[in-house]
Amino acid sequence: MPSSSVLRIVPPLPDPVRLGTPTEAERAAEALRRDIVSGAWAPRTKLKMRELTERYGTGASPLREALSRLAAEGYVVQESQKGYRVPPLSAADLDDITQSRQIIECEAFRLAIRHGGPAWEAGIVAAFHLLEQALRSSNPSDTGLDETFETAHHSFHRALVSACPLPSLLGFSEHLYRQGSRYRHLMQRGIAPSGEVLAIHRRLRDLALTRAADEAARELHAHIAIPARRLAEQLQGSFPAGPPG
Repeated sequence: MPSSSVLRIVPPLPDPVRLGTPTEAERAAEALRRDIVSGAWAPRTKLKMRELTERYGTGASPLREALSRLAAEGYVVQESQKGYRVPPLSAADLDDITQSRQIIECEAFRLAIRHGGPAWEAGIVAAFHLLEQALRSSNPSDTGLDETFETAHHSFHRALVSACPLPSLLGFSEHLYRQGSRYRHLMQRGIAPSGEVLAIHRRLRDLALTRAADEAARELHAHIAIPARRLAEQLQGSFPAGPPG
């Protein structure tokens, strides 16, 4: 049976290049992908068709197409004659995601710095402002993953690379970020204190705006490694399988 890291070869295209109205299968795939990334479906959970049709309100045929798509993207694992299951967590998979993201996202960032214009710069400034507000409103005593922060953090990283002129590179970058998000959601730690997070992202913002491409790429490379290393240190136990609550 192929591992999830091997299957992670066909990332979804970034939203800006999607054309037309999503099909029922595409909507089901996006909803299921979102729930897997958020941890609503626990690792190793068997995805039973009856539970899926009830949860997502769609028929078996679109769901089968959605599951096939997600298997190609690495979000689910197809088991011979046994249907589909949520992939397990593993240190090897996290390392694969992290190193791949360092290569892909850093190169997309370089290209964005080279090609970005005033609108790209304004998007970064706005995204940093939202990230700053999310951090200021977060509860330091809460050990869970702050969804407001996670959304703002994702938006900031999207803004950094948004001027990259290569849609496929953007698609891989988005795909890898989501795969890493699954680990952050499930482990619910690995985020540095607010002051440290803010300083790192302020520096990324400033390096982007001053067009310091090489230094910016090095800073982003190091930033991606820090939470991944903390998550890897925590990756000791296992998570019970089960449907979303």
